[in-house]
Amino acid sequence: MNAEPPSQEYLRDEYKLVFDGYKFFVSIRFIVVAFAMSIQSALVPIYNRAIQQGLPSGHAVFGLAMLFLVALWIIERRTINLFSSLLDRGAQLEFQLGNLDGFFHRVSAISPRQGFRLIATHTKGITLVYVGMLILWVMLLVATLTAQPETETRPHKEKANVPGIKIPAQ
Repeated sequence: MNAEPPSQEYLRDEYKLVFDGYKFFVSIRFIVVAFAMSIQSALVPIYNRAIQQGLPSGHAVFGLAMLFLVALWIIERRTINLFSSLLDRGAQLEFQLGNLDGFFHRVSAISPRQGFRLIATHTKGITLVYVGMLILWVMLLVATLTAQPETETRPHKEKANVPGIKIPAQ
């Protein structure tokens, strides 16, 4: 086991890797949410067509939409954990390198927010997108389950209501 502290060059190399990883995980969040929107947008017309045709596959499409939504939400949560870990490690490396005004320290410093800025975060915005998708699908399912089946209406002949004339029943 080596008791020597890591060299400055080693710390700088790790810092570059941490920075690249942080950028990747921050950007992947938006790629994943765009992918989620694309999947959900593609499933809505399929669901609508199946429901209009009275096919039971509409409920399977709803289940598939929920499966994708949950899977992508899990990916989002894991990505948050990974980029948060990289943020912490980047701040540690900056401390070890003597750079207390580096990128990670500045990001960490602006993270605690108050007022409107407390809710104006990418995480909360992305969460609203996922919640919106969930609400949309629940509304579609409820509308489908509570919709009254259309009764077939046949045109019937209007009988004249003329006083004094009797129309025989057919």
